[in-house]
Amino acid sequence: MSGISRIQQLRQENKYPVNNGPANREIWFKDGDQAFLTSVATGKDDDTLLDEVYLYVYRVGNRWVSVLKDESIDITEVPSDTRPSHKFAFWAYVHEVIHPEKRVDTWEEIEGPGGRKMFKETINDFRIIPLGFGRSDYIWNQLVDVYSDWGQLNKGVIRIKRTGSGAYDTSYAVAATPRDAEIPEDKLTEVSDLPTIKEYYLERYSSVPTTESTGSNKPSSESKADDLF
Repeated sequence: MSGISRIQQLRQENKYPVNNGPANREIWFKDGDQAFLTSVATGKDDDTLLDEVYLYVYRVGNRWVSVLKDESIDITEVPSDTRPSHKFAFWAYVHEVIHPEKRVDTWEEIEGPGGRKMFKETINDFRIIPLGFGRSDYIWNQLVDVYSDWGQLNKGVIRIKRTGSGAYDTSYAVAATPRDAEIPEDKLTEVSDLPTIKEYYLERYSSVPTTESTGSNKPSSESKADDLF
């Protein structure tokens, strides 16, 4: 990875919530990103691979911090004026993410609609998709529509696309696609080892980093909460 790419990647990483838990397995969407995935969650009543969570998101030093709202977690260090954001999250096998610009050297250049240059990030692994419910639950309702059409969430390939970069102009589109892509047989054996959504969030977002552990106390204008939602 070149010097510019390395520094750029580090700056991108600094924009996302920090914690002292296990490795991040979530997909964070930026403006123009679209992911093609097969849900592992079924959406049925006993499904623990899809759940809702409440997260406190605030700044410590020059980074954004996420802490789960849960009765087992001490939140005395969370600023009193911080309200938790309400999200839903589910496990999926992410085939690929298409980006409008190249931020990592290994992304493959492809031709998008109208001959537009785009860049494909091949993932082919299990990831968590966290999304806000949206105004009047419009994002959640799109997922419910997929479930209603299929009778379950894990029947085919879903596309999720983000448009916009700010708190007020960002929207998400969640829709079923006719793409024919399945989870490889050798990966299906890993599904039983995936933690539930609650287990993952409890382990990853259960501690409050201190200012000393997250670097400089000087806020960074490059870090925007808009990138997290």
